[in-house]
Amino acid sequence: MYRIISTSRLTELEAHASALPMARAQCDRLEKDLEKEKARAADLTAALETTNAQLASLRKHTAAEIELARSAAQRTRQQTNTLITEAQKRAKDIEVRADAKVRELRAEIEQLKAKLPDPLPDPQGVVARYENLVGADIDLTLYVTEDPAVTWCKRADLLLVLLCTGCGYRKEETRDGVTDSPGARREFLNDPYDGAKLKRRAQEHAETCRAVTLQHTHAPLRAIAPAT
Repeated sequence: MYRIISTSRLTELEAHASALPMARAQCDRLEKDLEKEKARAADLTAALETTNAQLASLRKHTAAEIELARSAAQRTRQQTNTLITEAQKRAKDIEVRADAKVRELRAEIEQLKAKLPDPLPDPQGVVARYENLVGADIDLTLYVTEDPAVTWCKRADLLLVLLCTGCGYRKEETRDGVTDSPGARREFLNDPYDGAKLKRRAQEHAETCRAVTLQHTHAPLRAIAPAT
């Protein structure tokens, strides 16, 4: 038995039928676009994987370089610490040696000062006197020791001593077995290799020394006669 379709329904079906080719064509286009997007997504995924691989490789190299730099810095720090330790040890050794040398020099100064006669010779024994930068005396003293074994003439040993009463700086010149006379003494004191040399050294020392006079007790060394 046939079914009767109303005119309005028939019109609707015809409209759907006429729209079907357009919908199919649009669907085909969408399918093509979807395939393109899938291909593009695949390309992007491959590019992303390549980029990730490159980034991982770069990170690996960077980490290796950082580790190398860290190792180099650590070695440098260790070497620096070693050098600092060695320098401190050398400085300590130098300080210890310097202290020992200072003590040795002070003892030597005291020994040299102890060689001066006690009491000090009369002023006429000091042939020249200078002052250093803080007023300590730098004396040139002439000592004359007669030789008692020689009786047929007046023989003596001449000793000219340069001594700074501040720092203990000492130099001396001697002339042994001379015929003692005022002329012989003047010649000894003015000789450029004896007295004149010590005068020059005394002047030079006075221009640089800043040591004050130290209190000390002299011990007698030998019997001497002051210069006249």
